[in-house]
Amino acid sequence: MHARLAALAIPVAVAACTHPNVDLGPTPPGVTVQATVAYYDITANSLGEVRRALASEGPTSQGRRWAAVTSWRLSWTYQLRRGTMGCELERTHVRVTTSITFPRWNPSGPPDSTLAAWWNQFNAGLAAHERGHAQLAVKNAGALVKELNGMSGGLCDGLSERANQLGRRINSAMQTLQIEYDQVTRHGATQIQQAARLQNP
Repeated sequence: MHARLAALAIPVAVAACTHPNVDLGPTPPGVTVQATVAYYDITANSLGEVRRALASEGPTSQGRRWAAVTSWRLSWTYQLRRGTMGCELERTHVRVTTSITFPRWNPSGPPDSTLAAWWNQFNAGLAAHERGHAQLAVKNAGALVKELNGMSGGLCDGLSERANQLGRRINSAMQTLQIEYDQVTRHGATQIQQAARLQNP
């Protein structure tokens, strides 16, 4: 038996959000998920100050600064077994590691109630957007483990290469889906509109 491991990490640039927990829903069979949330602090006491702080203090990805960034990494493992009909994959497993960096607002004084309400609604919509990015990664992992299960044929080295090529191909397709998701949601603007019905203060 031979154990193999491969991984691919892909950053996804998204909009701003503050949310302590990210519920990604049910996990597909053969997949484990590790989701973490990190924060950076901004100090502001008006809408203009908040926006300027997000634009200047947010994390960078792909050469651009964002108010928040979601990254995800897939790693897959399997064992190779030599059988009478050639090599076979067994005990396949895919791990999703996702991390979201959010801003954490520290008002420099007692915040205006309308601005505080706007911030909460703003975050609610963007939390949905961030969750969508991570859920796409989990869905991708489920598709990969299904494809890996039952792969067989030929020599073990060749089968291992085929399995890793499959993982890279699915991830490439997934990157396209992530971009399309941002285009459809306008980087979270549609989720913000659904969650926030307040006018900007």
